[in-house]
Amino acid sequence: MESLLHYIWQNRLFYPTGIVSTSGDNIEVINPGIYNRDAGPDFLCAVISINGIHWAGNVEIHINGDDWYVHNHHKDINYSNVVLHVVDEPSKSKTIDINSREIPEIVLRYPKDIANNYNILSTSPINIRCRDIIPELTALERNSWLDRLLIERMEERTDLVRCVNVECDGDWEQTLFVMLARALGQGVNADGIQDVARRSPLKIMEKLSSITQIEALLFGRAGLLDIECDDAYIQRLRREYEILRVRFELPEYATRVALKKLRLRPMSFPTIRISQLAAIALRARGNMSATFSTLDIKALSKALDVKASEYWDEHYDFGVNSGKITEKRIGASSKTLMLINGIIPWLYARAHKMGNMREKENILKMLEFIKPEKNHLIAAWQEVGITPSNEAEACALIHLSKRYCKRRRCLSCRFGQRMLCSGGARI
Repeated sequence: MESLLHYIWQNRLFYPTGIVSTSGDNIEVINPGIYNRDAGPDFLCAVISINGIHWAGNVEIHINGDDWYVHNHHKDINYSNVVLHVVDEPSKSKTIDINSREIPEIVLRYPKDIANNYNILSTSPINIRCRDIIPELTALERNSWLDRLLIERMEERTDLVRCVNVECDGDWEQTLFVMLARALGQGVNADGIQDVARRSPLKIMEKLSSITQIEALLFGRAGLLDIECDDAYIQRLRREYEILRVRFELPEYATRVALKKLRLRPMSFPTIRISQLAAIALRARGNMSATFSTLDIKALSKALDVKASEYWDEHYDFGVNSGKITEKRIGASSKTLMLINGIIPWLYARAHKMGNMREKENILKMLEFIKPEKNHLIAAWQEVGITPSNEAEACALIHLSKRYCKRRRCLSCRFGQRMLCSGGARI
């Protein structure tokens, strides 16, 4: 509830006239101040008129005025410059600061519709709590917020790429390989296959000439070659890894990476994904960044058009024959996820590092030429009347669901703000 009072105060949604303090002073809010997200008073540098005299200072807000004493503000020098105490319920006693100075207190008056709408937003069990106002949104309201959300999502992905780049000692080629691996892991095995790629130096793979050698390196670094299995292919991979280990001074066997198979379709088993990753490394050998630096969606999709090695045509796991021959090629949906979760964030982060704003804009436009992905989050927005026409809009809606709706950050969301003020004051 206190966050609501902060929002009302910051956006001046209270009744501006006829404000009288609990002590009978006439109050006028000239400037509500700057919202303070750090320690100290809630709003800094406010300007308040008290009985016609302007006072510059800070504002503290509480639901219950007695919280001033509960929080020990009366003993804290950081609150000695508070010029107004704003509350929803008045204090039982005067508000006094550390210098024994009485601080004027007002009970904030605002439209009841705001409180009622906030109650719906904060307590409703449904995922999209602002669904009733969605049909009322103008194209400008909707699109401007989705544009901002897309940038937020890409900036979040940029932070991930930066972290990966640090782990890769600033090597952008290795960073790209790790991001491709993470995207290929698709959620459940994203961290695991990312770890496999991080452990496997691309500079070594550039010196290898066959997919068997690259698979040996990846499976060896994943710690998957020490399993008890008499399969001829795993025996061959062990021999290859032993040669690579000696040649490149690698550990005998790495600690096994945490990889999952439970409730996964066989085509998504980590063994298949690692083999497909090996095929990508072989195709782009020595030219990884050049292969994936284009903004041409078709060219990128073609570069990802690879399949696992022949052994996996009849297997989903080591030593377990599937009984039928099926090529394990990276599918269309997987390619799309690798584009939006791996390649495009890498391109965007690299352009950001170089300070190339135009390139960043062009990279974001790539998403407009990709069909929107389908998942339960997108389906929920379609039910309330927002159907994305491309992946740019889909990414924005996914970010909205995960970072705002799920976390009940309605006061920070433009859709939530719109509903908050529907039927009452307007922003």
